[in-house]
Amino acid sequence: MSMGIVVDLDASLAMDAAAHHLPLADSIIYETALRYRAVLWTQDAHFDGLPSVKYFFKVQV
Repeated sequence: MSMGIVVDLDASLAMDAAAHHLPLADSIIYETALRYRAVLWTQDAHFDGLPSVKYFFKVQV
């Protein structure tokens, strides 16, 4: 965590995130990843199929 950055949630980020039609927190996470040209690694099915996302199916045990 000490190698990361803190991103402020400002009006611009919030408005751009709203365009993704994802749940609120997911849209903010996704928009932040896009802005910083990051690959989003997740097991959250909401992100499956989106550009710049590496989705891995969660195995139910």
